Amino acid sequence: MDVFLDTSAVLPLLLNEPNTHAALAMWQEQRSAWAWSWMAVEAEAALIRRKASEAIWRQWRNLERNIAWVDPEHGWEVSLRDFNRALGLRAADAGHLFVFDRALRAIPDLKLASFDHEMREAARRINLPLV
Repeated sequence: MDVFLDTSAVLPLLLNEPNTHAALAMWQEQRSAWAWSWMAVEAEAALIRRKASEAIWRQWRNLERNIAWVDPEHGWEVSLRDFNRALGLRAADAGHLFVFDRALRAIPDLKLASFDHEMREAARRINLPLV
């Protein structure tokens, strides 16, 4: 399975969270992992705030090497604003879903891995595939 990860799907791989079991199962099934490069900023900010141990930081560095990082095309902000008008997501969540939508055009079997309820609902509303 090809997965597109948002931060809510990555943190449970590193920290003990309610969705850790599901995240680990998803990670075991994935064939390739993709993410918007901004997710690394969010993940590291969360690890800093939660005072992650050096072992967790090593896990993160190993995990991030196994992710294909995606960035939107130049001038994407206007398209993102248009994309999010009907969805009403928070800024970074809108960015993750927007980049996933664009990546899906190049990788048709890609599925969104997210534990964020609002993002999952928005993806369902516009018929984007979920893990």
